[in-house]
Amino acid sequence: MPDIDKSQVSAAFDRAASGYDAMATFQHAVCDRLATTLPGLTPQRILDGGCGTGYGASLLRQRWPSALLVGCDLAPAMLRQAGARGVAPVCGDLERLPFADASFDLVWSSLALQWCQPALAYAELQRVLAPGGLLVFATLGPGTLHELEGAFASIDTHRRVLPFAPTEQVEAALAGAGFARFQVTSEPWVTHHTDFKALLATIRGIGANQIGGNRRQGMMGKSTWQTAQARYEALRDANGLLPATYRVVLGWAQKRR
Repeated sequence: MPDIDKSQVSAAFDRAASGYDAMATFQHAVCDRLATTLPGLTPQRILDGGCGTGYGASLLRQRWPSALLVGCDLAPAMLRQAGARGVAPVCGDLERLPFADASFDLVWSSLALQWCQPALAYAELQRVLAPGGLLVFATLGPGTLHELEGAFASIDTHRRVLPFAPTEQVEAALAGAGFARFQVTSEPWVTHHTDFKALLATIRGIGANQIGGNRRQGMMGKSTWQTAQARYEALRDANGLLPATYRVVLGWAQKRR
């Protein structure tokens, strides 16, 4: 996975922060799904890694109202909103967490790890967990937004979709980080959109249009847009909507006692 310019990611999510929750239907649904995987434990110190505006943290607060709940994110504007939800906000990168070893009993991360190098991020999450502590996470795998990738295929050399880590790479990163045991699964999610412009707006509106690497730096040409739109239009389903597929990777890992 190529390096991603984290300053671009931070700036993009900062710009998106004010309207993020209105656009983040899929992201909130994944948080809700991840919350169903939480085991019956009583953590006293919880980290939401890549907390965004704090939607996931609010679910954790409902489950464990007396726990210390810390939210870490790259984007200061996102953290300000998370702070308003009762989260202790800390600006930081999941690949270089600004916390001491064994700081948390539970680490939660929903749809943030796809922006990271797996070997670096999972090692850091393991480091900040207390012995016996648990990591629960959701990220994205290969096949995510394959319709969008196909619509732009061979039009130019610019990448529209992140090179998501496959589950095998995630498992290897968890094993390499030293977790005692872990489980990783994946499942497809399909969202539906009225038109091509609306579909792209849901991606841009949550700040996820910044992917680093060979991302397009200027305006898209009219012919490029029209070609991609025509290709995507051919995918309309029986209800007249355009699909966007996400491969959601769900997992948990426990640190050795």
